[in-house]
Amino acid sequence: MQLIPSLDLLGGRVVRLRHGDPNQTTFYGVTPRAWLERLVAAGAKRIHLVDLEGAFGREAQPELVQLAKALSGVAFQLGGGLRTREAIARVIDAGLEPVVGTLAVEQPEQLRGLDASRIIAALDVDGEQVLTRGWQAKSAMVATELFPKLRALGLARALVTDVKRDGTLTGPGIEAARFVAGHGFAVQASGGIASLDDLATLRTVPGVVGAISGRALLDGKIDLGAPAVRAALEGR
Repeated sequence: MQLIPSLDLLGGRVVRLRHGDPNQTTFYGVTPRAWLERLVAAGAKRIHLVDLEGAFGREAQPELVQLAKALSGVAFQLGGGLRTREAIARVIDAGLEPVVGTLAVEQPEQLRGLDASRIIAALDVDGEQVLTRGWQAKSAMVATELFPKLRALGLARALVTDVKRDGTLTGPGIEAARFVAGHGFAVQASGGIASLDDLATLRTVPGVVGAISGRALLDGKIDLGAPAVRAALEGR
């Protein structure tokens, strides 16, 4: 299982939100480029980028794609506001992997014909309810109906966020990860991860292939200089 650092950008600044709430924002005094370079130097092989402007329906931040292009040897995935086929196709063409939430949940058929092997479904879970539009709306489709539709379209990977735990450092959403993995997805678990012990716990869940952490790394709860962290970042 791989530790995947998350970089959330709001107004061009590195931030973390608690429970996805823009009114509970922590700003960090590091530039996006400097933080990405530090993550790569620590051994990161995959990084999750989040365009919070796009997630909240505002103009996207194209500098995220430019930042990714400037760094070699790292796989980047990008989420936030990818709500049209054209937006998803642009991310694929730029060499990144689109993380698609609202469109995948509300109009999954719109993904037909796109390269499903490149797309990661963003499933933001509150119990068995899937949220969309920056967690501001609940899906009209129950998860057990949605998941087979996505699998039939060829999507095999899912980024699963337990919204009750996101940004809280209270431990990972094991049940949310297990719930989605049980439907055949390779899961990247997100939300609440605060320590290497949390990674060890997630490793016990069949189908979980990655763990996404933003705040714990930014706050130094997970030490980028530790050999065990480098091994996790490299997927060892």
